[in-house]
Amino acid sequence: MAIMIDELNLLEIFKDLGKICKTEHSCGCCAEKACLVGYARNGAAECRIAKRTGLPNGFENIPPSDIRGGYDEYDVLHAIAHLLLQCRNCKEEHYDNCLINVVRSCLEVIEFGEEKEYRGNVINYLMDIAQYDPTKADIIKEEYMLHKEK
Repeated sequence: MAIMIDELNLLEIFKDLGKICKTEHSCGCCAEKACLVGYARNGAAECRIAKRTGLPNGFENIPPSDIRGGYDEYDVLHAIAHLLLQCRNCKEEHYDNCLINVVRSCLEVIEFGEEKEYRGNVINYLMDIAQYDPTKADIIKEEYMLHKEK
């Protein structure tokens, strides 16, 4: 049960990715799809134009070698929390190529150096991240709970 297009808050995704992007001023020139932020942004734009919530082969094509570094940790972790708020908690019906999953996975590569397993449930995800890095899991959880209550 994937997220429906009218439930997808693309504005929030673009806003968060805009905060994270180091811009051409810092990078020299935009690497677009070779950059994790650019890849996520491009995928969100593709979904907006096509009015869909999934990216064919989106998860498989995440650029693994983008190691620019220097991203703001809190912006990345808060963006992950904001994506979790949009997650439908599909559990067994989790779809790897869902835009939410693809963007979150890109941010995980930035923050953790690799994609983390997502078992289709926010609570399980937070518990898994806490096993890997309790401090970062707490930051994600705090931001998630702050906005969940609104």
